[in-house]
Amino acid sequence: MPLPADRPLPLRLRRVLDTAPEATALTFEDRAFPWAYLRRGVDDLDRLLAAAGAPDAHRIGIVLRNRPGPLAALVATVATGREVVVLSPFHGDVALAEDIAALAPQVVVADVEDWDRDGVADAVARIAAVPVEAGEGQRPLTPRQADWTPAPVPAERGDVAVLMQTSGTTGRPKRVELTYAKLTAAFEASGTPVSSAEVRLRAHPSIVWTSLVHIGGLYFVLANVAAGLRTALLERFDVHQWADLVRRTRPRRIRLAPAALRMVLQSDLPDDLFDGVESVSSGTAPLPPEDAERFTERFGVPVLSVYGATEFAGAIVGWDLPLHRAWGKTKRGSVGRPFRGVTVRVIDRATGEPLPADAVGILEASGAQLPGDSWVRTTDLASVDEDGFLYIHGRVDDAINRGGFTIVPTVIEDALRAHPAVRDASAVGMPDERLGEVPVVAVTMRHGELRPDAEQLRTWLAQRLARYHLPTEIKIVDELPRTPSMKVSRPDVQALFEPARHTSA
Repeated sequence: MPLPADRPLPLRLRRVLDTAPEATALTFEDRAFPWAYLRRGVDDLDRLLAAAGAPDAHRIGIVLRNRPGPLAALVATVATGREVVVLSPFHGDVALAEDIAALAPQVVVADVEDWDRDGVADAVARIAAVPVEAGEGQRPLTPRQADWTPAPVPAERGDVAVLMQTSGTTGRPKRVELTYAKLTAAFEASGTPVSSAEVRLRAHPSIVWTSLVHIGGLYFVLANVAAGLRTALLERFDVHQWADLVRRTRPRRIRLAPAALRMVLQSDLPDDLFDGVESVSSGTAPLPPEDAERFTERFGVPVLSVYGATEFAGAIVGWDLPLHRAWGKTKRGSVGRPFRGVTVRVIDRATGEPLPADAVGILEASGAQLPGDSWVRTTDLASVDEDGFLYIHGRVDDAINRGGFTIVPTVIEDALRAHPAVRDASAVGMPDERLGEVPVVAVTMRHGELRPDAEQLRTWLAQRLARYHLPTEIKIVDELPRTPSMKVSRPDVQALFEPARHTSA
């Protein structure tokens, strides 16, 4: 199928796939898959749609498990200039079927485990989509037997590369359109070649464990292919499986979300695990500087924070090694400087006027990879210092209004994480009859002899915070509920508490 000339990303992916077909492109568990495996995925997609009488079908729904078959389907869809409709394997059976019916992709790709789930085939039959099975055999994509005749509903073809879902940390995931132009700009801004005709396969691998339904997984799988990097794929994050992969593959750079970084930091892994690793990149959620410093002190590897969002097609601000060597000690807690082609500013919440250096307000950003043609307003509270370094102070929509006092949850969470027995914490607002909202907090504890109870933790907070910051309830839990990208799910934290109990004295 011909590719639009104005889409350099599909051309780049196909060029890389054709460079050295027998070289290893992907590893999963104990198997290696060559670049030819991904190239066959491209051929399979075109061939299967032609055989189904739908060669022009371009909206491809993929149940994106971190497995070779769905990954090959993702690469094939983008390499042929089509649109990926992200479907989450983490949804329950009913929710997955509802997503398929509501989004109505023209093709649905899933592995056998998801095809066998209740309601999935029925939902695909209702929209008369072409069914495709993803697997790990010689052919990554094969036809799925169907009791219906595929007749995909015609859809207008645009520039959308991925119909993505957000992480859903503050509510039900929303859908975001990432265009080919925005993805290309995001890759180019971070140094991944897209427009270049030169292809050079890299010897060192890139470990991907973040779910492909999250921008942090999908982005790096596509970026790895564009850069000629081998992907070492994990289905989910497990500290010891991940560490074994680090030992075997010896990557130069690794990525750890804050929750995963703390799990590594609190593990019994040897201090020489990261020999040869140049840096650790951390994003998707705020990383307390204390955690970054403890990690570097123990393992000898600098931690480079990045800031981005699904709507931005990836990161827009971050650190690199030269910047960290020059400014790391003096810009503690910053998420770095804007990437090439990105501009940020902070505005007053009430007036919308730009604020001076170091003032805290709402973050806005502009650039080629962001939506629209002007400033994009985020939901983050931030400040930018006189040297252009960005600091994130929490989210506007996470703020708790306690009788007129605004509480940013990270203030409570950071104070609790400073306790030697606390592993992690999540503060949320709950309804209150008199004050409107009051804070409550769920806490997980480290393994060890020190085991304070809720009242002792409250005393700890009372010595460090203003009175209105003190939570009305502290609940000690085994684990904080998280999204597939390992961000804390605030709606699920709220569900741990009984609203009727939170009435002010």
